Amino acid sequence: MNITGIIAEYNPFHSGHAYHIQKAREISGADYIVAVMSPDFVQRGEPAVFDKYTRTRAALLGGADLVLELPVLYACASAEYFALGAAALLDGLGAVDSLCFGSETPSLSLFLQSAKILEEEPEAYRRALQKGLRQGLTYPQARAGALAGHIPDRFFSSPNNILGVEYCRALRRLSSSIKPLPLQRLGSGYHDSSLKEGFCSATALRRGLAKGQSSQSLLPYVPEKCRQVFSGACRHPVFPDDLMPWLTRQLLIRTDFTDIFDVTADLSDRLVNLSCSLIGKSWEQTVAAVKTRQMTEARIRRVLLHILLNIRQDLADECRVQGTVFYARILGFRKKAGPLLRQLKKSSRLPLLTKPAAAAGQLSGAGPDMLDLDFRVSHLYRSILTSRYGLPFKSEYQMGPLILP
Repeated sequence: MNITGIIAEYNPFHSGHAYHIQKAREISGADYIVAVMSPDFVQRGEPAVFDKYTRTRAALLGGADLVLELPVLYACASAEYFALGAAALLDGLGAVDSLCFGSETPSLSLFLQSAKILEEEPEAYRRALQKGLRQGLTYPQARAGALAGHIPDRFFSSPNNILGVEYCRALRRLSSSIKPLPLQRLGSGYHDSSLKEGFCSATALRRGLAKGQSSQSLLPYVPEKCRQVFSGACRHPVFPDDLMPWLTRQLLIRTDFTDIFDVTADLSDRLVNLSCSLIGKSWEQTVAAVKTRQMTEARIRRVLLHILLNIRQDLADECRVQGTVFYARILGFRKKAGPLLRQLKKSSRLPLLTKPAAAAGQLSGAGPDMLDLDFRVSHLYRSILTSRYGLPFKSEYQMGPLILP
């Protein structure tokens, strides 16, 4: 049995994602595609525009055989940590043969070379990195500059290439047998916000939804099998500004943020000093106000989300020490994937979670705390859907995997 993994957010699922699944199956010869998908909050430090079950349904209709939830601790973290959590989940299944990821560059050797440099940190690289940091560059800028002496220019300027390198780096750290497979992207770039013929970006679709474009005008960019799901979800999208009441409360009641994941003492002081001036601002205005020259906007977004969701540094530290991920929660699968599920039940080193109410009893170490965090943040997301759109509130304990024909 040949199994290929994909790591994705599907925020929202579009035709480019369906193409990725199709080509991943072709180039790997996979019998089954397993997608590790971000939950209700995503890596750029925002809520997903559609909830995780809607995106799971679209992914299954779009070609995936099984969708697993990436724990929110990793889903809302830096590229390095995001990749490590997702790769560890795939590796923990004990049966995945390859990991296929989209990239601007199809050369596997460049990804492997970059991953090796970042892990081994040769002297020339370390000197160039420190020089860039002393010049006031952000860490990502300094790292890209340090790598420029070893790999072609602009390779590390693409978000997809950066993630691809981190996937290779994570597999290397895990001593995993999973083979990385880069697949060259077609159509719009990752950050392209314009709707064009062919494949558009998820960014462009989110921008269209935020501007109030009709679902009908966006359907050409969604696979035909997924259009009904997309149209229904367009009636209740979630955007970053929907988080502001919860973030405002945390900014007002806290006098210290250093217990929060990825918050330094200096950043904590800055947040405390700015807290009152941030009241009444939008999400984007808040990010802009907190940002400094040394901190990227992406990091600020993630930090604000960590504060809002109470993602603690001690939990992140525990997970690093104890084993990265502790379970594989199934969000949905196709009925035809029965043989895949039977194989994973035999091979997986991680508990396969299908019944939330019984899940905690299957876990050890930091696993229960990680799962509790996943449940709490999904409840927050669902409370937004209830308060803003009047949708019935459902606890995670009431939810089971989606099963499609």
